[in-house]
Amino acid sequence: MQSFETIEDAVRVANEVISGKMEPHLGCGLIAAVGEKNNHPKQLQMFELLAHEQDGHEHLGITRATTLPHIIKACHELIASQA
Repeated sequence: MQSFETIEDAVRVANEVISGKMEPHLGCGLIAAVGEKNNHPKQLQMFELLAHEQDGHEHLGITRATTLPHIIKACHELIASQA
């Protein structure tokens, strides 16, 4: 069973999103949960925001489709920050 507790787990999820092994919105939510469990570290805050915006903001023009490129970008930035 995979763990989703640490920054390293968040980076692993980001890699899975980039490689196509994990659906980006699911990965975003998992990374956001890691951020919440770890007192909202700066490098994961974007995922918390994006996870929040994925649903319920359609009236503002924010949808799952519009968040997708931001999730991919955030995954690349998280991976690069840990290199």
